[in-house]
Amino acid sequence: MKKSLAEATGRRRISGKERAGIAGATGEKGPSSAGVGHLNRGAFPRRCRWLIPVVLLLTAHLAACHAQTTQMLLVGEIGQINALRRLLGGEPFVSIVVVPCRAVGTDVNVKDTQKYIRLYFPRTYEAMRDYEFIILTATEYDLLSPTQDRWMYDSICEGTGGINDNSVFSVVGTIMSAWANSLTSQAFPNDAAAVAERAGWRGMSLAFGVTINRDFRDPVLTLFLPFGVERAPCWGVSSVVVPREGSGTLAWQHGNFPSSQPYLAVWDYEKGRTFTCGSLIPGGWFNFPDNPYCPEILINMIFYSTKRKLIDDVQVFHTARSSIIQFSLRMGILLSLKDFIDAFGADTEAIEDETSELDAMYQEGVQQYIDLDFLKCQEHMSGVLARFSEAEKMAMKIKDLALFWVYVVEWLVVSSVLCISGFALWTLMVRRRLYRPTTPTRLGRGLG
Repeated sequence: MKKSLAEATGRRRISGKERAGIAGATGEKGPSSAGVGHLNRGAFPRRCRWLIPVVLLLTAHLAACHAQTTQMLLVGEIGQINALRRLLGGEPFVSIVVVPCRAVGTDVNVKDTQKYIRLYFPRTYEAMRDYEFIILTATEYDLLSPTQDRWMYDSICEGTGGINDNSVFSVVGTIMSAWANSLTSQAFPNDAAAVAERAGWRGMSLAFGVTINRDFRDPVLTLFLPFGVERAPCWGVSSVVVPREGSGTLAWQHGNFPSSQPYLAVWDYEKGRTFTCGSLIPGGWFNFPDNPYCPEILINMIFYSTKRKLIDDVQVFHTARSSIIQFSLRMGILLSLKDFIDAFGADTEAIEDETSELDAMYQEGVQQYIDLDFLKCQEHMSGVLARFSEAEKMAMKIKDLALFWVYVVEWLVVSSVLCISGFALWTLMVRRRLYRPTTPTRLGRGLG
């Protein structure tokens, strides 16, 4: 008989009071600056002062290494994984590793799903710690081993962020109970056991609305209020969220239950910070293009979960992000055009030089974006896109020139064939120069 994860691990359930604190609340005090030593002459011997520039260089290097992309582990159903990758397509801030982990209701059988988990799930806890954010979407949790469950839980306790959507606490009994009994579910703000007792209470309507909590202390969602995100239509299956004691509510859902219910819950758990959403992601409120700012909302939630600086100007961030994604799309088209031109034997060296310079400028803008300097990134990418337009015009001229000679050759060939066939037709059928007149045979002359 197959044991549940809770039985296999043999660990007791931990209440929210024991480990959690409300997101944004004052936590333990860090060390005061008074206890930090200073590099002064009295504290640093003369013979070791050459180490000062080395230390400063190492500090600068560590600061540069800190501003890297967020490694994201995406665990769940393949369809949801692909939809989320499309939603965050071209996003330079995240680097996604996917782990298919759903067999129920899909074309993938259990054996293949377990194979994918063995291949793509981190194989050591050290590798698990490389991920700063975990997304659980439509995850069939009983396919994961107790060790993998423990690694995700411990990783969140050590500072990894995360979010799970309503498909994790599914109406399918085995999936719901596996999640409710898992260790990882304790690190998320939704009381999975309470939801399981209600049989995964689902919304009575597929259409609903979302209202942002304006009293939440951190501007995770309130920044987006001027852009009409509350008026965005929400469509899809929704579920009740039962926030644990100590968690905070970022938004409520209405129109799908008899009364408003929490939609987005968040809390701090040990050193980590996690969310629970009452709908699919993507889906519900996170449905593009019905909510054109949902990618930015999700990115800001990732910033908040990973303890990064939040967005302070939505429009600047939206423009900077759109410029980076636009560059990636246009660069793909330009490279395809270059390959097309190259197939005709044209000289594409000028295009290659220009794309190399543009790519270097693009990488500079991406680094500014990753460093969270969105205003500078926006200004820089505006100049990059202006120069990119010139590169596209140059490529079009080279393409037109290459095709011009193709058209000339084709015209000459067609014209030559027309002239030759016309001359042959005139000579043979009209002037009949190659024909001799017929004469009577000897038999015909005798009869005459």
